[in-house]
Amino acid sequence: MEMPSSVTEWVEAYRAVRGQWGLTPDWRLIEYLSQIPKGPVLDLGMGKGRNALFFAKMGYEVECIDISTTYVKQCQERARAENLTMTAQVADISSYEIPDRRYALIIASKVLQFFRKSAIEDIAAKINKGLARRGVVFARVFSLDEYEHIRDTSALELVEPNTYYHRSYKLYQRFFTQEEVLSLFPKLKLLCCVEGAELVLTQKKPRYRWIIDYLGQRTR
Repeated sequence: MEMPSSVTEWVEAYRAVRGQWGLTPDWRLIEYLSQIPKGPVLDLGMGKGRNALFFAKMGYEVECIDISTTYVKQCQERARAENLTMTAQVADISSYEIPDRRYALIIASKVLQFFRKSAIEDIAAKINKGLARRGVVFARVFSLDEYEHIRDTSALELVEPNTYYHRSYKLYQRFFTQEEVLSLFPKLKLLCCVEGAELVLTQKKPRYRWIIDYLGQRTR
């Protein structure tokens, strides 16, 4: 499949993914699409596949992982139904080995915040090594403001600065500053680092979620 070369084509890819599967890719990726070179894409923690399926529709070779067997199976079924080039597998991000200098794009959208600081730094180091020349990393994480707007924090136990363990969900939740995000990718060219609120409409009651979007590019 050839790579789409016009705005019309990526808009159609976006509409196809959203219309058929009800999935919305991260708009920050679409905004910086012209900065992403041709080459393989790795989606870490792809969830229901909103980014992975979009890039597969765009003609990229896509590899994606998630710890959820259900999500991986859904992505595989959707890819087969559309004859898309995509490899999806069950894997834990913290132990997944990323091949060196392979990827034109590595996506870590709303996944890094579920680890402690040391694990996040290890994952970021593997992401840095996995980028090909001019390769781009996209990370979306919760900002410190997100914690300030959590209504009930009774289930959260502080385990280290800005990191909590959620006793009900049995997972970690880390909240980031822009400086910390930038420190994870110190050798990359900064394309974008934006902090703000996004409106979430997928829950019973609409709410704002405070996030940081980061894009960085390997220059050599």
